Amino acid sequence: MSFRLNDDLPPAREDGDADIPRLKRLLETGTASQQQAAVEQLVSLRAESALMECLSSQNPAAIGLATGGLWECWLNEQGPAARRQIEKGARCMNEGNLEGALDIFARLVKKYPRWAEARNKQATALYLLGNARLSYKVCQAVIELKPHHFGAWNGMALCAAQLENWPAALDAAREALRLQPTAQANLDLIQLAEAKLRGGE
Repeated sequence: MSFRLNDDLPPAREDGDADIPRLKRLLETGTASQQQAAVEQLVSLRAESALMECLSSQNPAAIGLATGGLWECWLNEQGPAARRQIEKGARCMNEGNLEGALDIFARLVKKYPRWAEARNKQATALYLLGNARLSYKVCQAVIELKPHHFGAWNGMALCAAQLENWPAALDAAREALRLQPTAQANLDLIQLAEAKLRGGE
């Protein structure tokens, strides 16, 4: 993650939406410091559409910042206390305590049923536990809440590949690539699925 918003971030100004096109231009064409300031302001405005558009930029720095900005938007949706809990679950997952992580994410999903990122983390833990079928279904629930969640589309492609459902893997990976055009992982999944389908597997 290229940056982290702090808990005492000031509320977005009421006229903030008018700034979004200018901030997007700065993110794509500004100096490094202007890009950093622009992405932080876009996140504070929850300008996910503008950040998504920047994933197709010709500027690699803008793509990286926009990607980090989108994750910040998704992680912060339910406020600082929820953010601390989801990060606790992520630490458990990184330390190999997958069951503990899954328990935290399940409680977050129950408390915040509209929080796509809690479900996305739940799907990741399920995948790492070897339950690709259930993880796929949870990824679908993420996408119902947030159709542009490229991480969930990539997760669906990984799960479908694990299940050897190559048409579904190809469809999900293509959508992930459409949303995140420079992500090599999506290209790799597309190539794998196409090869499997050509081979009649």
